Amino acid sequence: MRRSSKYNNIIDSVELDTNILTKNIPSTEKFISPQSQIQNPDYEVYTDGSRIEDQTGFAVCILQDNINTENFLFKLKPHNSVFQAELAAIQYAANWAASHNYTINIYTDSLSSIMALKSARSRSRFVNHAKKEVLSAIDLVGLSWVKAHVGIEGNELADRNAKQAVISGTEMDIPAPRSFLRRRLRLHIINSWNTYWNQHDSASVSRVRSFIKTVSPSFLILNKILIYFLSGHGPFPQYLHRFNKLGSPLCVCGQVGDADHYTFDCSLTKNHHLLKPAEAHKQSWFQNLHKNTQAIGKMTASFGISNEICDSLTRNGDF
Repeated sequence: MRRSSKYNNIIDSVELDTNILTKNIPSTEKFISPQSQIQNPDYEVYTDGSRIEDQTGFAVCILQDNINTENFLFKLKPHNSVFQAELAAIQYAANWAASHNYTINIYTDSLSSIMALKSARSRSRFVNHAKKEVLSAIDLVGLSWVKAHVGIEGNELADRNAKQAVISGTEMDIPAPRSFLRRRLRLHIINSWNTYWNQHDSASVSRVRSFIKTVSPSFLILNKILIYFLSGHGPFPQYLHRFNKLGSPLCVCGQVGDADHYTFDCSLTKNHHLLKPAEAHKQSWFQNLHKNTQAIGKMTASFGISNEICDSLTRNGDF
């Protein structure tokens, strides 16, 4: 993955996992299918990964005749995912078996890790390296999925040790997943968006900011009536007067004809009025409004009337 120097500060010096061309992977390494069980293995091995707040780790717990003989705990970086931890644990267990020529059965509660090892379509360099390592120990290793948190002693042991690994495990470096880059880019975009939002100075933006403090992809306003209200740009005499479409900013009732006027005050829209919020409560008021179809219906009716008023003023030559 190529980096742009302009955006280096987004991910600092974090090494990223890269994609590789699957056509360059030998077929023997693409399709691996570890047996689920080795008969009479030297050891049973339980693996687990954990993420607590922004810390990630994994544990590999060795059992012989149901006795826990050894545990390996590793702490990863904050940018690493639980999936990476789970897969790294399986990879470590396979390497441990190969380095000692032990036969082992590995048990994991991570079905996604098993599926990744068996998939021929993964392009992740990290995943394919793990596959290659497991393949090198294929005759020594059985790999099975076990259900989490159902009282399996070995799995509970691995779970406890994985949580401990987050705190005191030996540090291990694994490239950051692409999901980390997506999260950081998304955060960068949102922060840049908010900076622009807070620094942009115009009457309409200042009005919108009084109702919406920060911008977010999770809070997008798509309803045109709400956009009319927030921006003040709509079928209102005051707005049309700014662009010389009407000769006066006044409503036919004599008051300034803006969005607030028709929503809260105009005698011609009194059957559709909403209760005007206090200045301190505008943001919470709008949060409730944008989900309230009945209130939006009233606002739609009010702006329909304001549109008719603007049409009548235009027809009467008030421009």
